[in-house]
Amino acid sequence: MKKLLFSMVCASFLFGNDYDVALESYKTKDYKQAYEYFLKSANAGNSQAAHNISIMYNNGDGVEKDIKQSIKWLERASDANNSYAMTQLGNNYMNGYGVEQDYKKAVALFTQAALLDNPQAAYNLGYLYTTGTGVALNNTEAISWYEKAANLGNENAQINLGFMYISAQGVPKDLKKAAFYIKKAKDGGSSKADSLWVEFELEKYL
Repeated sequence: MKKLLFSMVCASFLFGNDYDVALESYKTKDYKQAYEYFLKSANAGNSQAAHNISIMYNNGDGVEKDIKQSIKWLERASDANNSYAMTQLGNNYMNGYGVEQDYKKAVALFTQAALLDNPQAAYNLGYLYTTGTGVALNNTEAISWYEKAANLGNENAQINLGFMYISAQGVPKDLKKAAFYIKKAKDGGSSKADSLWVEFELEKYL
């Protein structure tokens, strides 16, 4: 599994200086101090600090790589309603990474995170329902989650949703709506969206 990107979500306004010290220490690769202060912050109730400790164990950043410890901290952050941790834990269950593969748990975690407005979780649900992976194929359900993810700024959801309107996949063909969503991704710098924009001459449907 690829190295996880470290989360820099700011939580200092709730949990004070420990989290700030941890972030700065991580940025300068002082992982020992980063771990120490993330631990203090996590024990004070900061779910993002717990999530970051999970990532450190997953990547082996300043600690011995330990997937079991990573999962433990990911579960702790998820139990505290951290949508980023829920989404990552859902990915782990979907891929059987560090846990036994369980699509039902993955879908439950993605749904919980998506309802907390996590765009990646909403996109993941859209993808699962589009492909029928771990759930019954359901384009109507997929459209609903893709719309949520797209409106939260997820470029992949914007592209997939736009293409579904182009191809009439689960929805009536609607090039105006396709242009609306694909332009969002195009304006965000997506080369794939740019290609679709040109190929289907979407500019004239704005």
